[in-house]
Amino acid sequence: MDVPLSLSQPQASRQPGSTMRCMADYSVIKEVGEGSFSTVYYAKEKAGDKREVALKVCMKSLIVKKKMVPYIHREKDTLVLLNRTENVHPSIVTLFATFHDAESLYFVLSYAKYGDLVNLVTKQPDSRLTVHDARYYSAILLSALMHIHSLGIIHRDVKPENLLVKEDGRILLSDFGSSKFLKDYERADGEEEEQQPTGRRRSFVGTAHFVTPELLKGQQMGPASDFWSFSVCLFFFLTGKHPFDDPSEYLIFRRVQDILYTFPENFDKNAKHLIEHVLVTKIEERLTAHELTEHDFFRPIDFTKLQELEPPKIYL
Repeated sequence: MDVPLSLSQPQASRQPGSTMRCMADYSVIKEVGEGSFSTVYYAKEKAGDKREVALKVCMKSLIVKKKMVPYIHREKDTLVLLNRTENVHPSIVTLFATFHDAESLYFVLSYAKYGDLVNLVTKQPDSRLTVHDARYYSAILLSALMHIHSLGIIHRDVKPENLLVKEDGRILLSDFGSSKFLKDYERADGEEEEQQPTGRRRSFVGTAHFVTPELLKGQQMGPASDFWSFSVCLFFFLTGKHPFDDPSEYLIFRRVQDILYTFPENFDKNAKHLIEHVLVTKIEERLTAHELTEHDFFRPIDFTKLQELEPPKIYL
């Protein structure tokens, strides 16, 4: 099938001088995840030190059928930028290589042994994290978001499912298919839009529980939109639940628009204050990156030495 899409080895790969890759270069061990148009496998490189990788296989026919060509291009372009030597961040997934054949596109990415943070949170006592652990993971996430924002990128799909847990307990921000370069925020050709109840049009990205008021209103998203989703993540870390939860997606959207949520009893007061000052409708009233790092909730954290912190012990 002729697909108007091609991925080649990124020049920004961390493997200077490496040659074009193909499936024959990898030993596939097992399937570890599945999406609407892709399957992720745990694999090992056959040569060298037999590095463990996540091999994301995207079916070209499904990409075209589901009109996801812009999504694939965005993910590759963003990861190539983030993997340039001067832009590398230890808490962002690494893109080692890309290649394609007649049927599929392949992303060779960092492997995270313990899956995503949803898997981690739900297997903890009471299906939630301690304040100490939630502080650690949210600080790592905040650091990664501040980094991509400094490069003019917004993620637009921040959620625990996109935070991958490595064998050492550290996490990686992943899945940049919905990301956007701030300088190119105008809608890309071919990007699908959906009609909202308000009558306005917007490109729908992300997940209902983490959607922002500005997206529902058809307004431009920015760094503050990622911070909204960051705060929803923090609420989830501490409770194992979503603040705007409802069986109906429509009612979730209404709750988001009305800022309708409650905190459980004994919720950490500093975390509550932080969340209350980010989950607000007006973007200009949300806490900024600097205000977040200086917030009392993060008082025990030295963001300049964040990577030196020992990650929480994993209970799986």
